[in-house]
Amino acid sequence: MLLHFSSDCDFLAFLNSEKYKLSHSDLNRLSSSKDFKVALFKVKKAAIDLIRDLIESLYSPFGRPADDPAVLLRSFILKQHFGFTSIKQWCEFVHSDILVQYLIGSWNVPGPATHYDFIVRLTGRDPHPNEELEIPNLFKKANRDKLKKGEKWVNFTEDDVSSLCEKYLSDPSADKNRALYTLQSLMNSLVVAPSADMGLIPESGLKVAGDGTCLHVHASPNGHRADKTVSDSDTPNVRYSCIDGDWGWDSDLEKWYFGFTLFNISCHNPRLKVDLPLFLTLVKASQHDSLTAVSAIAQFMDMNPDLHPSYALFDSAMDALPFYSFLLKNHVVPIIDQNKRSTADKQKRLDENGVPVCDGGFSMVKFGYDKSRYRIKYRCPLVLGKIDYCPCEAQCKSSDYGKTAYVKTLDSPRDNLPVPYHSDQWNNIYKSRTCTERINTRILNDYKQHGTYVREGAKHAFIAIFNAINIHMDAWYKLEPLSF
Repeated sequence: MLLHFSSDCDFLAFLNSEKYKLSHSDLNRLSSSKDFKVALFKVKKAAIDLIRDLIESLYSPFGRPADDPAVLLRSFILKQHFGFTSIKQWCEFVHSDILVQYLIGSWNVPGPATHYDFIVRLTGRDPHPNEELEIPNLFKKANRDKLKKGEKWVNFTEDDVSSLCEKYLSDPSADKNRALYTLQSLMNSLVVAPSADMGLIPESGLKVAGDGTCLHVHASPNGHRADKTVSDSDTPNVRYSCIDGDWGWDSDLEKWYFGFTLFNISCHNPRLKVDLPLFLTLVKASQHDSLTAVSAIAQFMDMNPDLHPSYALFDSAMDALPFYSFLLKNHVVPIIDQNKRSTADKQKRLDENGVPVCDGGFSMVKFGYDKSRYRIKYRCPLVLGKIDYCPCEAQCKSSDYGKTAYVKTLDSPRDNLPVPYHSDQWNNIYKSRTCTERINTRILNDYKQHGTYVREGAKHAFIAIFNAINIHMDAWYKLEPLSF
């Protein structure tokens, strides 16, 4: 039950009326230390009144009176600002430093349990979903060979991308889960909309870029025994601290990892030279970026109708024909680097009529047109009875169907874009794509997401959102530094 939710005016009144309790050394830290100057700027700029309706809707009208949500929100903002990776250590630091309590707006800041309960309230995830599982090694990694250097793990097809695009074209709000909607709505109201009002996000000609990064979770995929007194001969009771994570391939470290993929959609402000995250989502490590990109851009456009992008910038992992069509149908120009796989058709031998030539030197036979992939299908002339003999019959005939070849047509959206591939205009726009990689670096390294002492995906998503909030506020400080 929510009895008290302090307003922004209440907080500013607290700062003015309670400042006399600070010692001379605390006042000196507040005026001379950049960390504390920026911290004061952030808590003053955090217009928590904008998310009052969202937060109040998460509380029951009955039950024990809850702690002030505004205090907890400012506490999490400052926790990420000061680089704490443990909620317990952060609360110990707060209770030992009167200046931090002053910045949070309370002399009685709640403890770690209340902070964890607040994460559960916002994400709607049960903190103990797996009390005791009787399946040992539930997340044991399958025996997979190590991929080659620089090689990506391809575990999807274009049909998977196509079906996902069709789903979001018919229902833009599909798969909008409670945790994603609540956290992203909080971020939109608290920082994204104000950044747009400040002119940090352009109203027209918006270029958004998206990319995923590996988020390693420091938890055992095999779990641990809930009851160590149970002998090995009996069925073990196993508890997992990260039940929603799984295995993925980290191409940078060239190894399999257990955890999640953190995917962001961001933009770059060339005037201030800052990068701003606009949308964040957390998915399982095994999900390919091409599938995540479809969901992320669709959900971003659905939740941010006032920030409709003009260009969408992605690397070659998202080079799938259905994705081009999906973006164009949503009036977004795709600026996507082409995968080497997509240029395989250009390496085929063609005759003077543009028909593929088989290894035996014969022109292949046209066998229909694939509308979904904008390509003509050709089959082996020997199998179709167009010729009586082929010297390569033995080496080519791997099945009764015979070899096939495809030639893409000029009406393919990949080859017929408003901005031609690798033109000067394309190259100039594509330079902004690196902003999404810098956002990943800021979240994982600058704000220490990789060192965070949480396991569940919902908690990681919560922390990532508050990291993104801090990134926006850092840009605000650069635009309007606080002066004393």
